[in-house]
Amino acid sequence: MARAENIESMRTLCQDLVDAGFASADEVVGCTAEEIAQIVSTALDGFPVPDEYIAFLEVLGRGAGSFFVGTDLFYPSLLEASEAAADISSGSGEVLSLRDRFFFGHHQGYKVYFFDRGSEAVYAYQEGTPENQLLADSFLAFLRQAFELQKNLRGA
Repeated sequence: MARAENIESMRTLCQDLVDAGFASADEVVGCTAEEIAQIVSTALDGFPVPDEYIAFLEVLGRGAGSFFVGTDLFYPSLLEASEAAADISSGSGEVLSLRDRFFFGHHQGYKVYFFDRGSEAVYAYQEGTPENQLLADSFLAFLRQAFELQKNLRGA
């Protein structure tokens, strides 16, 4: 997808979040260009951050109401994802590799979300679970799946 299409897809998701009551329009806040540059700079060895993720940051990277509440997926807390991954990987029996990955979120320090180099798929690793979990083939698909799950849980 082209960059403009990614932005439009994120805006459509935002409208769906507002329509479903997850956020008001003023609670959907994107990151500034400086914040996005800061986030991208955390990618080691020139990791190619997927365009869908950049579009997410531009459109709703600072927050979207109660969407993903309890998960550090938004700026600035997402900056702690690499540290959370390093903490998990240092644990006894953990097999989480930090190489060729971009960690973009975490859930309460025991679960991290990431991209592998050369793939736009979204993965998770949970402490105590010795394998990576493929969550979605793209970042937008990951967000859409989470939206549908959260919507069903709320009965929205």
